[in-house]
Order: sequence, then structure tokens, then C-alpha cells
Amino acid sequence: MKIELQKLESIVLQQLQASPLQPKYQAVYAAIKEGIVSQRLPDLCELPATRPLAEALNLSRSTIIKAYELLKLEGYIDALEGSAYRIRSLGIDPLSQKDLKSSGYSYVSLSESATAFGSNAPKLNSIDNEGVAFRPGVPPLDLFPIEKWRKLQNEYWQFVRASELTYHSGAGTTALRKTLANYLKLRRGIQCDYRQVFVVGGSLQSLFLIGSLLANPGDSVYVEDPTFPNVHSVFKGLRTQTKGIPIESEGMDLHYLEAQLNPLSKLVHITPSCHYPFGNQMSINRKKELLNLADRQGLYLIENDYEHEINFPNHDGHPLFSLDKQDRSFYISTFNRTMHPSIRVGFVVVPFHLIAAFEALIMHSHRSISPVLQTVLRGFIEKKFLHDHLNNVSKQAAVRHRMFIDRLQKYLSEYLEPLPSQTPSLHIVCKLKNGQSDTAVVQKLLENEIIAHPLSKCYVHKPLEQGLIFGFSSVRPQYLDAHFAKLIKGIKS
Repeated sequence: MKIELQKLESIVLQQLQASPLQPKYQAVYAAIKEGIVSQRLPDLCELPATRPLAEALNLSRSTIIKAYELLKLEGYIDALEGSAYRIRSLGIDPLSQKDLKSSGYSYVSLSESATAFGSNAPKLNSIDNEGVAFRPGVPPLDLFPIEKWRKLQNEYWQFVRASELTYHSGAGTTALRKTLANYLKLRRGIQCDYRQVFVVGGSLQSLFLIGSLLANPGDSVYVEDPTFPNVHSVFKGLRTQTKGIPIESEGMDLHYLEAQLNPLSKLVHITPSCHYPFGNQMSINRKKELLNLADRQGLYLIENDYEHEINFPNHDGHPLFSLDKQDRSFYISTFNRTMHPSIRVGFVVVPFHLIAAFEALIMHSHRSISPVLQTVLRGFIEKKFLHDHLNNVSKQAAVRHRMFIDRLQKYLSEYLEPLPSQTPSLHIVCKLKNGQSDTAVVQKLLENEIIAHPLSKCYVHKPLEQGLIFGFSSVRPQYLDAHFAKLIKGIKS
């Protein structure tokens, strides 16, 4: 990016007028330096050439060259090929220059919602660390058929009509919603009308919308304990009373749940096809018992099927949503965990009687996922590319799981104990055997360029185990040993 001549001219003229006795090259130098430090002139942007800047300021070109050379000497800019110069990245945080709270200015206080979400932000697992080695929630990115996706996207732009570039429903394009409804009937046995299907940015947005739809501050929401940290974080951010319910071999402990219910109880969040993070599967009898309890107590249920295709051959064929005859269940899933996180597409199936309310909420929170992306995704599903890709992911994930386990047993058996899972997944949980804090170990691994999530963060109440969650499938087999060497170093340090 190139800085406009007029912008730099204005900055320098202010300095020249403020210090008329200062040597001209020093004034030019001081003005540009201040602009770089204050971030008015952003990092890595190209400065105007010396000749046009000199003409604009009515100065000699040698004056501008002298100022640029002084900036280069002090490390503020770099010389490029020819006569161009570019601002160097100094790693300055512009927010650190603006400590407005200590300046004596007066502001209204943050809303209670903002304060609640801010206090719960540390519970979220970071998504902005560089690298993918063993990061949970990342599928095998190297297997994604980029060329097929690119072809579908090129076809869209080749045949799109101008009239299709207008606004679209926040619920999603009708074509994709119908495709998703059919997809769920074929792959999950879920009978739903396409109007119940809403396209969103992922599971976290689904939870935020459902919580905003049904839960007031102070209402009770129940989640499995342990579960995704993001789940109890978003509900706590909505200022609900979020309570963890223990997990048994057949799923959530319903006797414990029933004992916790009160007149403000609203929602129960569960991951019945593959409990996160341990992989337990809720039995069909436990699902029916939960639906009966929800019926008696007037509760809504959120079925989070976060890796619906990975464990598809192994689930019992009876999603909670398909067993629900009272229209009190939400079904949510995401393509971010099975295709790639950058796609930012998920969906939620809502009870029929809540369609209008849910749509109104979406209209006030976001317009929609890009219709271009939705059209390409629809073609990806319709042409069976998704089916073929996820079958490949499941097969390769099984291979990578064995390779990861083999190395754990060979090199780290005295430090980590992998825990068995009832259902296939793209992550593995390992118990720490040496009494270390899992959050401390995670930090050591980060220093060695390895990403894992601490098991303790998954617990709503007091952690029962210290362990690590690894996304074993995110690393290509040919790079596994190199990354595993870093893992060993981080664990043993």
C-alpha cells in the first residue's frame, strides 16, 4: 500500500509551519518520524517518491532525500529497489499510546453484558496462535480439496447475474437451507423443514443466538461437566446461572440434573453423539429420559453435533432431535471443525414455533454469511464433494491417530496417559501422570511451537483431572516426527 502524496504533504507542512527556523530536512524528518511512531503512517506502507514530494512542498529534492536517509539510518524506513522507501514495522502497539482512562477524561461505564463477557474471555481457548501442530478443533487441512472448491467458486462468478449481488436473508440462502435439510435427512435421520435451518458463522454464534433468544440474566442453564470452555463461557457472558452436570457412562447424570432444576431453569446443552472431550455417547434410553424430563419441566435442549460426520458410522442413528416429538430441541453443527476453520459456516435447526423469533434476532445481529460462500458450499454438498472429503478425513484421521498413539507410548508414556474414547474424533485426551498443572504445561508447549488445550478449562466447577487435549489429525504424517520432537521437549522441560 502506498501513502497518498497529499496525506504526507499535510503532515510535513504542519511541522514546517510550526518550526519555521528549523532546518528544512530536519522538519521533514521529524514530521515523518512522528507520523510513523503515532501510526498515522502505518507499518509497511510505501512513502511517496522524493521528487513529487519535493515539488509538492516547494523544497529541493536533496532536502527530501536527506530526510529519508536520516529516517533510514535510524531504522524507521527501508530503501526498496529503485528510489522507493517503505516504512519498517516497529512493532508499536497503537493502543498503548492511548491510555485515555488515566488522562482524566470521563466515560460512562461498560454495560453489564460487556463486563460479563470480558470477565469470561480468559475461559476461551485462544484461536489466534500461529501454527496448527496438535491444535484441537483443526481437521487435516492438507486433505481439503482446494481445487474442487476453487472450480465451484470460479463457476459462480462466471454465471452469476448482477441481480444476485443484492442483500440476502440473514437466515441463509433458500437453496443452501434446502440442501442442508435434505443432507440432514439422509445423513442423520433428522426430519425438518428447510425454514427451520439457519446458516450461521459457527457453533459459538448458534449458542449466543439461542441464549439471547431464551435466557434472561439469572436464568439457569445446564451443561455437561466437562464440556467445551466456549460453551459455559458464552452462557456465563449472557449472565445466566451456568451449572455443570456430571457425565456417566450413558451420558449426562439426569438424577443430578433434576435435583438442580428450579423455576428459572431454561436450557440444557449436550453433546450426545460424542461427548466433549471424553467421547462418551449418550444411550438412546438416556436420550428418551432427558426428553421426558424436559417435557415435565418445560426445558429447551441444545444438541451440539460438533463432529457429525467424523463419528457418523458409529453413532446410534438416533439424534436427540429426531426423537423429540415436542419440538423443544435445537440441533447445531459446524463445518469449521470438519472442513477447515476459515470457512466460518455452521447451522442451527430451531423448533418450528421459534422460527419467527429466531429470524428477528438474526436480522438485528448480522445480515448473513456471504451468499457467494453459501452457493459454493451448496455445490460442494450437492456434487458429493463433502461426502467424499469427509470419508477421506475419517480414514486418514484413524491412521494419524494410530501414529500419534504409537509415539506417545514410545516416548512419553511416563508423562501422559491417553484416555480411551467410545467414538472416533479429531482430538485425543491425555491425563498428566506427574501431578503438573495442565495450564503450565500448555504454556511450555507454546514456547516450543506446540498447541494443546488444558483439560482443566473444560470443567465448569472444580477440575477433576489435569490433562491435555491434542488435535492429532492436524499434522501431516511426513511432519509428525519433527513436531513430536517439539512436543517431547515441551513436556520434559
